[in-house]
Amino acid sequence: MNNKKEQILDVSLALFLEKGYDNTSISDILSKLDIARGTLYYHFESKEAIMDMIIERSVIQIVKDAQKVILQKELNIYEKMFSLFASMSMKRLAGGELMIDYLNQPQNALFHEKSNRAFMKNITPLLGEIIKEGFEEGLFDNIFPYESAETILIMIMGFVDGQYEQLNKNDLERRVDSLLYNMERVLGAKEGSFAKFKTLAL
Repeated sequence: MNNKKEQILDVSLALFLEKGYDNTSISDILSKLDIARGTLYYHFESKEAIMDMIIERSVIQIVKDAQKVILQKELNIYEKMFSLFASMSMKRLAGGELMIDYLNQPQNALFHEKSNRAFMKNITPLLGEIIKEGFEEGLFDNIFPYESAETILIMIMGFVDGQYEQLNKNDLERRVDSLLYNMERVLGAKEGSFAKFKTLAL
């Protein structure tokens, strides 16, 4: 990605955070960048296209961070898995809350689906490697590491896409407990193996 494109994305994100996505116009972005309208439209056809690329860039960063987790040999299996799931959170990135809100808008459903597919494609083999290691170490009783990784990611995405933040505390805890319980069953892990993971969602 060239410098001008990156600059447009950085300035646009800053404005979206300051004024809100809906309250930021193309004119605001042009004024802040001090560039001609044609220059912006050469790179992006609309404000929506800018936001889509901001999210796509964030997904790429999340995948890169997740890949680094696999290389951390000092971590045990559960620590690797915990770090992998933590790295997947869009909230930790600049503008994370804004991007999540944008993705959850009904009119952005197709792009949301595209983002989820990108996560599945790139994170499944990484999680599969961790599960495979866990099986080899006798921590998991599961001979389908990559298929199970896909199943777990689908469960997690279903949990996140279910607008869990709108749940009351008791319902949220039950959902999280259910998710972790089913992860243990999918992997054939000892009961309570993922208790620490609860902190990622609560």
